[in-house]
Amino acid sequence: MPDDLNLRLRDAKERMFRLHKAERRREELLNRVNEQERLILRLELQLESEQADVDKLTRLSLVNLFHTILRSKAEQLDMERQQVLASALQLDAAKKALLDTKNALIQVGDDLAKFQLAEVEYEKLMALKEDALLHVPASSHELASMNESIADQKLLVKELQEALTAGRLVLASLTDASNSLDKAENWGKWDLWGGGMLSTHAKHSHVDDAKTFIQQANHQILNFQSELKDLHHSFQIEIDISSTLKMADYWFDGLIADWIVQGRINNSQNQTLSALNHIRPVVNRLQTEHTAAEAALSGMLTKRINWIEESRIDN
Repeated sequence: MPDDLNLRLRDAKERMFRLHKAERRREELLNRVNEQERLILRLELQLESEQADVDKLTRLSLVNLFHTILRSKAEQLDMERQQVLASALQLDAAKKALLDTKNALIQVGDDLAKFQLAEVEYEKLMALKEDALLHVPASSHELASMNESIADQKLLVKELQEALTAGRLVLASLTDASNSLDKAENWGKWDLWGGGMLSTHAKHSHVDDAKTFIQQANHQILNFQSELKDLHHSFQIEIDISSTLKMADYWFDGLIADWIVQGRINNSQNQTLSALNHIRPVVNRLQTEHTAAEAALSGMLTKRINWIEESRIDN
């Protein structure tokens, strides 16, 4: 029984390999068919255009008479016919290549039909062998240890992904806030130069947008901090724009009030950029850790599969 199971498992693995190879080949051939069909369409249009040039030269017209007088019609007609012939040969070759590709697709289809159950067979046999190994004390202990390590690694990958997603949301909100503050700052400069109500309104509109994004970022930072604590990372940061920021222009009239508002916008931008500079490295580190954790998990899963395939089952 053990030897028979191992032989069946090796055969199923080989069949699964053939299935995956056929699937890759089919994808390659389908792409080639699309490219060849586009080429044929271009060549057909080119041939049609060049044949039209030949037809023009063979019809009696003032242009033909002109060419005849100059003794160039024959040469011109010969050149046009050569171009038609070259295009026709290209088109014929492209159609033959397309036919060959479609025939190859048919052969690949036969392989896909032949090995379509290979994965199912492989998984069933792997389950049978795993069950058999569980009844061998030494193998059972080894398998349980690997399963526990894999479960821990999957949890780590999940927690890193959640923290990474939370961090990216913070960065997106802070980036949007910085962009809005940058626009507000530019309109504020125009306001200082006497831009009037239009520039004041535009400045305040972008300030409102920035406040919305920063409030959103502050909420997201709390979630990000919570996710980082699960990973034993932590940082403290909070940013805010005073609710009185945009009131000065409406309550007061004058250059001093404009300078106060502009200064607050600049301070808010500096805080926002500082937050971005603080959080971005954390997110980048999380991305690195997540990539490494996924690679480690992939290696552990591959090791487990290989171990099951290669382990002997003693009677």
